[in-house]
Amino acid sequence: MSFRALFFVLLCGVKEVSRVGELRENPISVRSKRRISDALLELMQVTPFSKISIKDIVDRAGLTRQTFYHNFETKEDVLLYRLDEHFEGFLQYLSRKKLNDWEDIICCFFRYWQEHADFMQLLVKNDLVYLLSLKMPGYFQSVKELHFSKTDLTDAEARFWFAFVSGALVSTLTSWLAASGGLSARALARLVLSMMDGTMLAKSRVEMEPDMAQFIDQLQSDSKNG
Repeated sequence: MSFRALFFVLLCGVKEVSRVGELRENPISVRSKRRISDALLELMQVTPFSKISIKDIVDRAGLTRQTFYHNFETKEDVLLYRLDEHFEGFLQYLSRKKLNDWEDIICCFFRYWQEHADFMQLLVKNDLVYLLSLKMPGYFQSVKELHFSKTDLTDAEARFWFAFVSGALVSTLTSWLAASGGLSARALARLVLSMMDGTMLAKSRVEMEPDMAQFIDQLQSDSKNG
């Protein structure tokens, strides 16, 4: 399976995971979680995350500490919950788009987060982007069961590939949102694909030392022969 095909499998696989793993929650709990997460994000607009207490959150939300701990264990869990909501939002966003190829999928990923840049900027500002990186691999097992069994990848190869793609997407996303102007979501999607299929690597080799270029040739040869 090509790099691009596998990348498409990963993203589409996540869409299936969301549908398979969907559970009905108690409406009261859903409302409480929403109020708590809204309160935390409002506080983060003016106060560093590290200085916000659970009391600050529940006071802002008009709830009790007991309600907070009934739904969450930590402040970080609140943000992870919000990331889950955004993940569902991304899948709904995809469902409304006409997707013709892998470039469209990646473009939608960047456009969705561009529309929700305020949330991402709060994570960046508070050194919490790692939470997004933590969430992505959480879907790995279901994705593997749904799609990776159809490939020749071993469990280890699939796990490391998913980690690589997840990390690359998160890092690229945050760098792009931090830049003023620059590439469009479409142009960035094309750039990501060129990185994935080796086009960008081939261009960069022009400026490499001969030993490094030879090393890359050897890696590619080993990969084909392996």
